[in-house]
Amino acid sequence: MSNNAICCPQCQGQQVQLLSVIHAAGTSRIHTTHQAQSGIGPRVTVETTGRHQTDLAASVGPPPGKRLLGPVILTGVGAIILYDGLKLMNSYWGVDWSRFFIGVTFIAIGVVGFVRHWKFNVAQYDKLEEWRRTWMCHSCGTRFQPS
Repeated sequence: MSNNAICCPQCQGQQVQLLSVIHAAGTSRIHTTHQAQSGIGPRVTVETTGRHQTDLAASVGPPPGKRLLGPVILTGVGAIILYDGLKLMNSYWGVDWSRFFIGVTFIAIGVVGFVRHWKFNVAQYDKLEEWRRTWMCHSCGTRFQPS
């Protein structure tokens, strides 16, 4: 056994890293700009952005989460439509019922989506914390949490 505080429990190897470090080291953002001019024509600029990731980094990525922005936007749009339907005074009871029901529907779908995404993210939190504490041995591929 070695003097290293963290060794692989399977092969006793010292080539171990946290999954989060492996993921970060193998993931990079790409941004390139190319300018060209042909003869007397206008200058053309092409920009490319993206992400490059090694297969190893992709295989040890964190557990996925769901974004909350979509349901929030849908709820906001529904509230605007609902408000617009309620402010009309030339219809029955001063309400544009088609806009009212469309607005209420959008709000309901947005709130249900928000709650579902929130619950999913809360359930993923424990998996994320476990991922942050997990190490991987580069010699044998064993994933472990030191005791």
